[in-house]
Amino acid sequence: MDMLSAHFVQNYDKYLRDYLKARMRGTYHNVLCRAHLRWVFLARNALSPSPSSTDLAGVAASLNSSWGANPRFNTALRTPPATFTYENPSTGDSSLQPTTLPTEANKMAPTVDTHILSELHGNLFLVKTDVFIRNFLYGQAADLDPTDEEAAPSVSNSERRARDEKLAQECLEALRSQNNNEQFQKVVKILSTDENCEMAARISPYRSNEFTKLVENIRSKRNLYHPLADLFSFINMFFRCYFNHGMTGEWSREIDRSWPFATDPRKPSENHSTFLRRRFIVSYDKEFKYSPHVSEHPKLQPNLSLVLCKKLEGEWIETDNPHWKDVKVPIEVKLSDGFDANHVCQMARYARAIRLEQFDRNFTFSILISKNKCRVFHWDASRCHVTEVDIHKNPVVFIQIIGRLASMDPQSMGYDPRFSNSGRVLSTDNPAMQTWLEVIPAMPTKFHELPSRVENEGKKPLVLDLFIDHPIFQARGFLFSRFTRVWGGREVIGTNAQKGKLRVVKQNWADADRVNEAFLYEKAKDVPNVARLMGYEGVARTVDTCSLWNDGEIVGVYRKGGAQEQPLPQFKTARNAFVLYPCDESPRAFIRVLVRMIFEEKGRSILGVRGCRELLEATKQWVIGIWGLNEKGIIHRDVSSGNLLLGHDPGSPAFIIDLGLAHWSGLPGCEEDSSTPGTDPERVAKAHHHLTGTLPFIAYELLVSMIEGESIKHEARFDVESVLWVVLYVVLREERSVRAEVTLRNLLSTEIGVVQVAKESLLSGGLEQNVRRPFVLTGRFKDLAPFLRGFASLLWSKGGTLELDDVIDLIDSSMSSLPPGSGEKGETSESKRGLASSEDQEERVDGTSHERSGNPAKKMRSGQGVRGPVPE
Repeated sequence: MDMLSAHFVQNYDKYLRDYLKARMRGTYHNVLCRAHLRWVFLARNALSPSPSSTDLAGVAASLNSSWGANPRFNTALRTPPATFTYENPSTGDSSLQPTTLPTEANKMAPTVDTHILSELHGNLFLVKTDVFIRNFLYGQAADLDPTDEEAAPSVSNSERRARDEKLAQECLEALRSQNNNEQFQKVVKILSTDENCEMAARISPYRSNEFTKLVENIRSKRNLYHPLADLFSFINMFFRCYFNHGMTGEWSREIDRSWPFATDPRKPSENHSTFLRRRFIVSYDKEFKYSPHVSEHPKLQPNLSLVLCKKLEGEWIETDNPHWKDVKVPIEVKLSDGFDANHVCQMARYARAIRLEQFDRNFTFSILISKNKCRVFHWDASRCHVTEVDIHKNPVVFIQIIGRLASMDPQSMGYDPRFSNSGRVLSTDNPAMQTWLEVIPAMPTKFHELPSRVENEGKKPLVLDLFIDHPIFQARGFLFSRFTRVWGGREVIGTNAQKGKLRVVKQNWADADRVNEAFLYEKAKDVPNVARLMGYEGVARTVDTCSLWNDGEIVGVYRKGGAQEQPLPQFKTARNAFVLYPCDESPRAFIRVLVRMIFEEKGRSILGVRGCRELLEATKQWVIGIWGLNEKGIIHRDVSSGNLLLGHDPGSPAFIIDLGLAHWSGLPGCEEDSSTPGTDPERVAKAHHHLTGTLPFIAYELLVSMIEGESIKHEARFDVESVLWVVLYVVLREERSVRAEVTLRNLLSTEIGVVQVAKESLLSGGLEQNVRRPFVLTGRFKDLAPFLRGFASLLWSKGGTLELDDVIDLIDSSMSSLPPGSGEKGETSESKRGLASSEDQEERVDGTSHERSGNPAKKMRSGQGVRGPVPE
C-alpha cells in the first residue's frame, strides 16, 4: 500500500492534469475517475501534510459532488481562487493566499459572513473612548457657519465638544431628578407634543447608579427596545432644547440648520427655513427598503435606527417601511454584553447596507448596545474602529455619544459636501431630484497627494449633473475595498445642465500606496485608443492611525482564532468570540484615498458590436492601445470584456479603460513625476507578481504560473492574449452547438484549473479544422473563424517574441477577406440564450479585493477595477 501511495504522489501532477481534461470533456462523472482522484488526494495528504500550491481547493471540493462536469444549465457557480495579501496589497510582496468568495448564485448569509469575518480579522481596532470621541465624533466636524442673525457665532470642534459635555451632565441631572427638574419637565413637554403621546412615564430615570428601565424586568432583548428608544429620544430632544447656551427650553434652530430640506440645485435661492429632523425609531419589525439600482441587497432589520425625516404641519412624513437611504445610524440591541462573531457580522452587514445605498457617504457609524455596554463603531473603506462604554458607570460619556450622533452636521456624519443635498435627499422626495457634483480639477501626481484648502481657493469647479439613479457601474464590495462607482452625467454650463456635454465620472477608494490611476492616464494621454481624462481630484483619506494617534491610544486588535499572541487578560475568550489581542506600538495603517476622475468619452459595450468588421477594427485599435501603453511603461493587467469599449458613435474609435490595476514600470525614457521622488522606500512602485485580472480573460501562462505557484512578470503580450479571449467570448455567445456551449462554460468556470486546461486546448490547436474534432463556428461571427485560429496559433507559437506587426498584419488580412455585411444583425440573440452571461458569471481575481456589479439593467462585469468611460 505504501508503494502504491508513493506512486500516486510521484505522478500527482499527471493525474491532476488528466482530471482537469476530463472535466473539460465532461467525462468526470465516470465513477472510476472519481474514485481514482479521491485516492490520489488521500495518498497525497497522507505522505505530504502540507500540500503544495498545485492542490486546487476546487478539485478537492468537487470530489464530493454528484454532478457531472458540465451538465447543461445546471452547474452551480463557484468562486475562483483569489490572491489575498496580508501585508501590502499594492505590491504583491506577500505570499500567495488563495481564498474563496461567494457568487450571485450562492451568496447566502453564512458565506457572506465568512468573508466579512475574514476581512474584519486584524482590521477591527478597539480604541480608548476619549480618543474615539476626539477623533471620530469631533475630529471631522464642520465648523458651524451662521447664515442668519438668530444663529450663534461659529463653533469650533473643541468648543462643540466642551458644550456637549456640559449638556450631557445637565441631561444626566435631569434624568436623576425627573419631575423635580425644570429642564426635564420642559423637554418632556416638547417631546410629548412632538410624538403625540405622554412621554414622562416612559423615560428611564437614573437612580442608584443605573438607568432603571434598562435593568428592571428585562427578560429578553425586546424588553429593551422601547426603553432605549425613549431614552435616546429624550437625549436627542434635550440637546435640541438646550444646545444654544439657553436655559429657556425653547427649540434651537442651530442644531438643525445644517439639515435643510433638499432643493433643486438649479434654484440655489430657494428658502432654507425648513429643516429635516433626526429621530430614533423602533424598527425591528419593519422591512427596510433599497433603491431600485441596488440589486441583490441583503435583507436587514436593525432593532433601532436613527433616521432622517420630515415633519410638516405637525405630522411626520414617513413610510411604514424605513429606507436605507434615510438611515443615519443603525442600532442593534443584545441582551448580553458579549462580543462574538455574530455581533460583529451584524454590525458589518449594516455598515455594508449603508455603503451600498448611500453613494455620498464616506464613512458611517453603528451602535451595538446591551443592558450594560454601548459599543460605537466607525467604518470606513480600510478598517473599523470601535470603542465601548459602560452605560451605568459612565452615564455622562454615554449621553454625550448619543447626543452627538443625533446632532451631527452632514459632514461630521460622513457625507461628502461636493454632492448637492449631500445626506439630505429622503426616500420620499421627488425621484426627479437632481444631484450635482463639484470637482476641482488638479494635476495628478504619481501618488495620491490631496490638495489643501488654500490650493483649491480661486479654482473654478467642474460641475456635473449626475444620472445618479442609473449608475453605469457600482461595485459590490464587502467591507474594506475600493467601492468603485461610475455615473454618466452632463457638464453644467451656468444653471442649464441640458446644454452640457455628456461625461463619465469614476469614483473609488484607491490604495494610497499604489500609483495613481489618473497619473497613468496623464502619462498615456498621447497613446491612441485609451480613454481621455479631462479632470481628476483627490477628495479624502481614510483614518491614518499611525500619524494622528499616539502609542497606547489603541487598546488592541480583534482577531478570529489562529493568532499566536496571547489575548489581553481582562477579556474572556469564549467559543465563537472575537478575541482582543494587544496591538503593536505602531500598527501599520492601510490608507485609501477617495478619488474622482472625469472622462470625455462615452463608449458602447462590446456586446453591442454591429458585425465582424467592426469587431476586427476594434481589436486592432485595442492591441495598438495596449502596445502604446507598454511603450509608456504601463501594463494594463486587467483586459476584460468590461474594459474594452467600442466607440460611442459609428466610425469613432474603440478604446481601453480602467488603469486601476495597471503597473507603472518606470522604464528608461519615461518621465518621472518630479513632485514625488522614487527613492522613498515606502512609495516605490514595485513589481506586481500576484495574479490580477478577470478569470475568463487572464492569459494562459499566468494561470499556469498560479497553479504551479511560480512568480511571473506580467508583460504586454499577456494583455494582447486577453484581447483574444474577449473576442472569443463575444463569438461563442452567438453559437448554438453543444461544443461551443461547453467551451464557453469552461472558459467562464470559477475553477481556475478548468479555465487553464480549456485555454491550453484552444491555443494548441483546438480551433483548427484539420484535427479529429474540428471546432466549427456556425453563428453570427462564423467568418471570424480563420482570424481566431490565426490569433491563437500566433500566440502559442510566438510566445515572448510576439510583435505588434504580427498581430496587425493578421487583423488586416482577416478584414480584407471578410464578405460584405458579415455578422451584421439588428439585435443580438442574448435574450434567447439560457446560458448566463459573463456579467453574471465572471469574477475578479485581484490582490486587493473582489467586487461585483449590482446594476440589474446594465451589469458591466468587472469587479472593482472597472471603469473609466463606460458603455451606455
